[in-house]
Amino acid sequence: MRIIKIDKVKFKKNTFKVCFENSDTIIVLADSIVKFGLKVGKDLTDKEYKEVISYDKSNRIMSDALALVALRSYSSRGLQEKLLQKGYDKDMALNVVNRLEELNYINDDKFSKNYAVYLSQKGKGEFAIKAELEKQGIDKVLIMEALDEVKSQEEPYEQIVKIMRSKFKNLKWKDKSEVRRTAAFFLRRGFSSENIAKAFREYKNISID
Repeated sequence: MRIIKIDKVKFKKNTFKVCFENSDTIIVLADSIVKFGLKVGKDLTDKEYKEVISYDKSNRIMSDALALVALRSYSSRGLQEKLLQKGYDKDMALNVVNRLEELNYINDDKFSKNYAVYLSQKGKGEFAIKAELEKQGIDKVLIMEALDEVKSQEEPYEQIVKIMRSKFKNLKWKDKSEVRRTAAFFLRRGFSSENIAKAFREYKNISID
């Protein structure tokens, strides 16, 4: 297979279109051009052609994965699903995720603790945080450790009290319907009924004082 033309792809950095005399075309990154010495007039065997495509796919998925983790944190499953959405096959995505784990670019332990703290600061309760971490594919042991990390900073009932001070400071305790609506609000946020009850008792005492 002889290369008859190599053009730079517009608006895509370090990306080239390689055209062959049999009308086949492939889009590759500059690294593939350099590694395989691709140039006009060069003949590739079928084996070399497949090696170029395989290498470029591996290089491309790694580049995309690194770009993703540079923008935000991902769990292992979260990054794999993102790569699948981009059209990469499952095995390639898994291999890249495993490699990035080895390099510590993604770390489920660190991710789960940071994400749990973030959700807690957003007013999410224990059950909601647990559900979000499960959605991210976090191991059960790491989820428990992440929840312990959150509790070490602030007990759930203390978090509820803090929210009440800003959002429900005019709560009418004699209005049972209003109290139930407020409790329902915290249940939806993922707090346990036990912590809600404890927070309500604590808040009432603060209000009386």
